[in-house]
Amino acid sequence: MSKQRATAVSWPNKPMPDARKELLLDGQYTREEFVTISQGLVPQSPADKWFIYLEGQWLYCHRSASGSCIFQLQITPSEEGYAADLLLVNQAPGQYRSLSDEYDVALVSYLIDAVLLGRFAPFPQPEQFSQEDHAKHQQHVMGQAARDGGLSLRVVNGNR
Repeated sequence: MSKQRATAVSWPNKPMPDARKELLLDGQYTREEFVTISQGLVPQSPADKWFIYLEGQWLYCHRSASGSCIFQLQITPSEEGYAADLLLVNQAPGQYRSLSDEYDVALVSYLIDAVLLGRFAPFPQPEQFSQEDHAKHQQHVMGQAARDGGLSLRVVNGNR
């Protein structure tokens, strides 16, 4: 059974607002990775916090509950496969509060690596958050199905 490719009409969404910032990037994906990325992600339950689809050269990342477009990543063919060199980040008050340029890039990377490509990837931790606040933030950003690819020491019978 093949997964249905996400498109702009797969889920209610809003366009990227005029209040945005541009970040220049230096990213590469193989042709195989691009094929997987292009499938996108359609939320299957209220716990799924993101709706992601590729249209033309742009990967759109929307919050599923509000439909707000938070990120647009330009992915273009290159000699090595596909280049990701421009990221648009929503700056509209009430839609997204950017923590830093570095965090925005890390979050998009996590969405692609962990969510779309299914890779082992740790959720980005904002420097200004405590460990407890980091867990709450991850829950807010990723929902109930938040997966952290990071390693942690397992506690067995109260012992590490």
